[in-house]
Amino acid sequence: MGFPLAMLLAALTTWVSAALGLFADNTLDTGSAVEFIYHPGPYSLIVAVLAGTAGMLSVISRRSAALIGVFISVTTVPAAGFVAVALVLGEFEKAMGSALQLALNLMGIVAAAVLVLVFYRLVSRRLPEAAARRLRWQLTRTRG
Repeated sequence: MGFPLAMLLAALTTWVSAALGLFADNTLDTGSAVEFIYHPGPYSLIVAVLAGTAGMLSVISRRSAALIGVFISVTTVPAAGFVAVALVLGEFEKAMGSALQLALNLMGIVAAAVLVLVFYRLVSRRLPEAAARRLRWQLTRTRG
């Protein structure tokens, strides 16, 4: 519920700002620092995979849940917000690029998290019982 609501608020804010003349017609064309948001590339997927891996490792090791939120927010929030802003400003191609970026990020995060879980399960099953018990004890002892 939070993500669509945030996108709606971004769209409403953009609509009001455009109506008040706070945005020039070419606002999205002059922001080269945000081009990565609507032009997905190989680094988009790399960042998403790293975020998903870090997030799942944080869950497995019972480390700070805040870390998970930071990694996932960095990869998803800019794209989601840009979709809303670009739609309101009539930049449909950039909105589609941002939506594609968001989809790639979400798929990369989920795929990496699943792979980490599968790897963890395979490794922990193949360990002798004493080593697996020691690993679980170390993970719970190092809680942050």
